[in-house]
Amino acid sequence: QGNFWKRLRAAACGPLPPAAREPSHTMGTARTDPCAEDGKPEAMPAPAPSVSKDAADSSVAYVCMTVIGIGYLLPIAAIWAAFDYWKMLFPDQNVEFTVAGAYQVVSIVTVAALSASKSLVLAPRIYGGFGGQFACLAAIFAFRWMDQSEEVMYCVLMSLVCLCSVATGFLDSALLSLCAQYSPRMQQHLQIGIGFGTFMSVVYRDTTKLLLPGNVADATSLYFIVALLTVLVCVTCYRLLMTLPVSQHIVRSQGAGRGGASTPLLDESSSSESEKDAQQHVAAQSSFSNVWRIVRKNQLVVFLNFALTTLYYPGLLTSIPCRQFKALRAHEWFQELLLTVFTVGDILGRFATGNRFGLNYSNIWLTVVVRATMFPLIMVCIFWHSLPDIVSMAAVAVFGVMNGYCGTLSLMVVLEVPELVHDEQRKTCGRFSALGVNGGLALGSVAGGLVAMIFDIGA
Repeated sequence: QGNFWKRLRAAACGPLPPAAREPSHTMGTARTDPCAEDGKPEAMPAPAPSVSKDAADSSVAYVCMTVIGIGYLLPIAAIWAAFDYWKMLFPDQNVEFTVAGAYQVVSIVTVAALSASKSLVLAPRIYGGFGGQFACLAAIFAFRWMDQSEEVMYCVLMSLVCLCSVATGFLDSALLSLCAQYSPRMQQHLQIGIGFGTFMSVVYRDTTKLLLPGNVADATSLYFIVALLTVLVCVTCYRLLMTLPVSQHIVRSQGAGRGGASTPLLDESSSSESEKDAQQHVAAQSSFSNVWRIVRKNQLVVFLNFALTTLYYPGLLTSIPCRQFKALRAHEWFQELLLTVFTVGDILGRFATGNRFGLNYSNIWLTVVVRATMFPLIMVCIFWHSLPDIVSMAAVAVFGVMNGYCGTLSLMVVLEVPELVHDEQRKTCGRFSALGVNGGLALGSVAGGLVAMIFDIGA
């Protein structure tokens, strides 16, 4: 009956004027109907938002962040995965442990120095980081044409690893702060991308060795060419991400189109006292001391989880010998297979973080306790001469799943601490996460090297 009278009034009075037909910006906002009784406004429903377009933009953003994550640690993963090439060039050196230790120590120093700065502009650090990684990979690609002594080549490799570490440190300090300004799900996709980066480095290596069997130098050259192209794709995805509507709050905070996250100072002549008071309140809440007080326990969990990663990977895993699968002993194929099993498990673990199993920001420390139990199992795989190879693979697979799941979840839940209510607080938390990740990786690499020296592993 109500619809009948509305149609009758519309027929008598004619269509609504343009001003009355203009859609409201607020759901349920009242609009004036010229035929309404007593001139009273009549509530007119606003049009439904374009949910499908927002969902499409979010999906593209997740894909972009996943691809960015692939390039984030791909260069160093590519260097680690080429361990058979380094053993050919430097047969008397324990390259895996030295490269991992040098990379992680320089990386934490770089991140610590960058975190001390008060301003944080994302775009220059991200572009500079990817550019530095590209240059280092290009120089390593040219290794086979360098006619120098083994000692000189080894020093050049260590120098390039350190430079690559500095470039990655710039990315570390920016990408985690960038992710912290989105939903926690964006952090999950970054971590999934990192897992894919490690996986792709191993797949690239396996594929090039299969395509060029018996020629390690040619296979390695092809391998680094593909890695260089992957870095370029990652840069393209970052540029695309900054053009999406979901990223415009970050772009605006930096200024027209720079894609950063440095908050510009307000013009005092145009700012009201309340705005300045609000800005000072947010600045106080986002200070290093206040944010550290809120997230210090969770950041310790992040630190320890990533320390356990490089304690085992790659040095201890590639030191597990091949016992029964004799066909895989040539050209380090068994160790390549172990790295592949680890990366597959790592990716599966990162995808599984949608299932929390009761874990949250208050009890995430349990993941460290569980993962620590893997150390004696990995040592058994190295030293127990009668242990079946299939058991070693199973142990590495379990370690990979736990690595991907626990590391990713610890970075996700730290952003869910209830006291983190401002974007600026989350950005500061992202800087602490970068320090926690790199500090943990550095400590784990040094600890892995010490374990190798004490137990004479990889000699």
